[in-house]
Amino acid sequence: MICGIRSDFRIGHCRMEENMQARLTKLNENEILLYLGYRGQEIPVQLKEQIERCQEEVMAAAQPRLIWRRIPIDSPLFSALRLEGEDIQSLLLGCHEAVVMAVTLGQGIDRLLARNSVSNMADAVIMDACASTAVENVADNFERDLRKELEAEHLYLTDRFSPGYGDLPISTQKQLCAALDTERKIGLSLSASMLMIPGKSVTAILGISNTRKVLRKRGCESCSLFRNCMYRKEGRNCHER
Repeated sequence: MICGIRSDFRIGHCRMEENMQARLTKLNENEILLYLGYRGQEIPVQLKEQIERCQEEVMAAAQPRLIWRRIPIDSPLFSALRLEGEDIQSLLLGCHEAVVMAVTLGQGIDRLLARNSVSNMADAVIMDACASTAVENVADNFERDLRKELEAEHLYLTDRFSPGYGDLPISTQKQLCAALDTERKIGLSLSASMLMIPGKSVTAILGISNTRKVLRKRGCESCSLFRNCMYRKEGRNCHER
């Protein structure tokens, strides 16, 4: 499923980019199971069929949208992001530009989850896991596409880092959404408690450098599952399963 529009807004020395499509591709079943709390045990055939059915409904309801922006690190707009914490400073060390991005699966997913939470809670739980996997799938595809595009220009992309990872405050969502005008552009807004609406949405920051940076191992403090990770609560990590 693809949703995208083409244009290029220039504001000062910053560009609002909408020239790359939001791509939702085949979901990784292992990631769905990870969200569901499975730890490598055998999956019953009935559950596998239920996951496949729920996944089809999520894919049909999803309307992925993407907005992103390249911002020079020495610009007033970047300063206005007020990025706090040592982790994001480390990520952007040696970078001359930052990429601010937001993706969402749209309100259709929220309606699907709400409807099933009333009529079929078991399906709702599985659909929630499928939708979480799906929004990360869209973000991963964007990062992969952008990385390929930049490397053709001999520029290099860092990892993706979201508000709430490491010591980057969750309140940073507000500045990122404002910089991207997400409510008007892709229908993504924030509640007073910084929850994103629609719920299955992601905002993030990446750096652009003239030199190739060592990508960190995706895990723990830089993982989107950090807050609810079953493995971390047991003092383990998912690489040990």
